[in-house]
Amino acid sequence: MSLRIAAVPDPAAPTREERLAALLEETSPQARRARVEAATRPVLPALEPLLPDGRLPKGAVVEVLDPGLLLAIASGPAAASGLLWTAIIGWPDVGLAAARAYGLPWERTLLADDPGDHWAEVASVLADACDTIILRPAGAPAPRQLARLEQRLRTTGATLLTLDPWPGTAELRLTVGGAVWEGVGDGYGALCSRTITARCTGRGRAGRPREVLLQLPDERGGVSTAVPVPAVTGTDGAETVVAVAALA
Repeated sequence: MSLRIAAVPDPAAPTREERLAALLEETSPQARRARVEAATRPVLPALEPLLPDGRLPKGAVVEVLDPGLLLAIASGPAAASGLLWTAIIGWPDVGLAAARAYGLPWERTLLADDPGDHWAEVASVLADACDTIILRPAGAPAPRQLARLEQRLRTTGATLLTLDPWPGTAELRLTVGGAVWEGVGDGYGALCSRTITARCTGRGRAGRPREVLLQLPDERGGVSTAVPVPAVTGTDGAETVVAVAALA
């Protein structure tokens, strides 16, 4: 005589319909957006098309090889929350007035003008207190220092923005080209805005290059999306490209 042992159903186990509903909820656009927001920080609206998912990654290094664009990028997280702090390390002549115009609050900004050879240690310590760190490294760090700092960023979720090429692993690289200043006439006047082409490249999902035309600063001292003025047809029928930009 043979015996057959049947498994006893677990009344607390989810049904097939419940598992399917949970899967659909986990893969929904709302759930994906929540995961993206948990792993990133907001930026100023004009900069959203420049970055993957329109936001700044947490716990990563981002190269921003233009001072104005770097300050605008750093201003986004601080401007979106009254709780976030920013640290500026090794940049004694940083344009604080420009940073304030972009939205970076002075009252929640820490300055370490001259950390010397200890800049990696200073950045690691401030990663506990600051959500965004702006850094100009004073020389190349030892490999162990570099690895320790990058691990510290991943642990705390702080984002490090560097104005110089990073000797380690950078998640994104932002560059600027085709800069055109406006406001100066025939030898006189005051500079009032700069039109640039900002470009973003990176690793993984960020591998597809992105380009955005910006006014940075714009006439109000902030950052705005810019669009090229259409070509004008001259009296001889030829098109003349107008090398200016207008606010979108």
